[in-house]
Amino acid sequence: MTLVDQNPAPAEAPEPAPASSARPAIKGNPWLPTPRGVWLVTGIELRRRRPTVKGWIFYGLLVAVILGLGILVAMVSPEGLTSIPLEMVLVLVLGAGMLIAPSLAATSINGDSSEGVLAPLQMTRLTAGDLALGKLLSSWLIAFFVLLTIAPLMVYAFVRSGWHGAELAIVLAAILLVVLTSTAIGLAWSSLAARAVASVSLAHLTTGFLLLGTLLTFVFTQPLVSETVTDSSRYVDYEALTDEQRAAYDSWDWSEVDPASLPCITDTDPWEYGVAHTERTAWIVLANPVVMIGEMSPIVSYETWEEDGRAAPGLFAEMHASVSGWRIGPSEADLAGQQWDECAMLVADVNGEDYYGGSGGDWEAEQEERSTYDRAPWIGLGVQGVLLLGSIWIVVARLRVPYKKLRQGSRVA
Repeated sequence: MTLVDQNPAPAEAPEPAPASSARPAIKGNPWLPTPRGVWLVTGIELRRRRPTVKGWIFYGLLVAVILGLGILVAMVSPEGLTSIPLEMVLVLVLGAGMLIAPSLAATSINGDSSEGVLAPLQMTRLTAGDLALGKLLSSWLIAFFVLLTIAPLMVYAFVRSGWHGAELAIVLAAILLVVLTSTAIGLAWSSLAARAVASVSLAHLTTGFLLLGTLLTFVFTQPLVSETVTDSSRYVDYEALTDEQRAAYDSWDWSEVDPASLPCITDTDPWEYGVAHTERTAWIVLANPVVMIGEMSPIVSYETWEEDGRAAPGLFAEMHASVSGWRIGPSEADLAGQQWDECAMLVADVNGEDYYGGSGGDWEAEQEERSTYDRAPWIGLGVQGVLLLGSIWIVVARLRVPYKKLRQGSRVA
């Protein structure tokens, strides 16, 4: 018979696992936007940010100014095809969008934070991307709705412009991109600055630098890329003229005197000056939003615009020609210091030929080259894309709420 121990020894309890002293890492809430969350935040923002009476008055005055200027330009413009009214309306639309959208977005985040509205939204299941893109889209839509009010004037100007529908669509898309980028810039400053006044001011300073600062930077950097040349202009030696030559020169009558026989002299007091290699810094101008819009507009030839069914070269065509001249840079004659040759000019005038400067070049050919030069909107588009994505990244990073992720199996006291 086997004896059974009536009092067995108690089994040993398992030893608890040693608790780790490391704290859980602090992470941000999910940032990836969702379509439903973005539209939800957009709807909330549109309902909350409906214009007040003062806002409606401001928008009404702004639209009235745009319509008034557009109608005035249309009235004073010549008959027939002309692109000036459409180009003026597009510039006004761009300016109004860059004024309205950043102002609205620059008070979106810090304004909600001061009113105690932002924190409850951050504690919901909305992600930081939902909040950022929803606020961005709502401010952009308000500016877009305001710009829609001038659509009838734009249609009238388009009919007279000689543009094609696809060309206008491309330019309008570029304008809406610039307005969207300006909105994102205002939203980024709203997430960084605590006060609305500071964020609005910084947003307008940033957009103002894009409009005016790029042009000023291009002008002020020209001495850094300039090459010193010596003037080599030639003139008629008036003191060495015979009486017959002097009489012909004074009366501009070359029937008895051959202008090629006139004695000429190089400038006795040559002076040095700088010729800027603008082809090295033209990219600064191409980053300007207005220049980018001009580079995306249709190319108009100074020689064949009538045959092409276009209007005469207008504002955007002149701007494209100027920017193209900067991109091409100085000619060999410019670098040689040849400014003027009066003797060659007199000979060309008598022979019925064109003369331009001391280079003997054809001014019309140079103008045609600049007007039909390849467009270069890519730098401006790249700058807009970088600013847009960078601003959204800043907003999302600022809207993410830190939290501690609990370990599996842990309990909350």
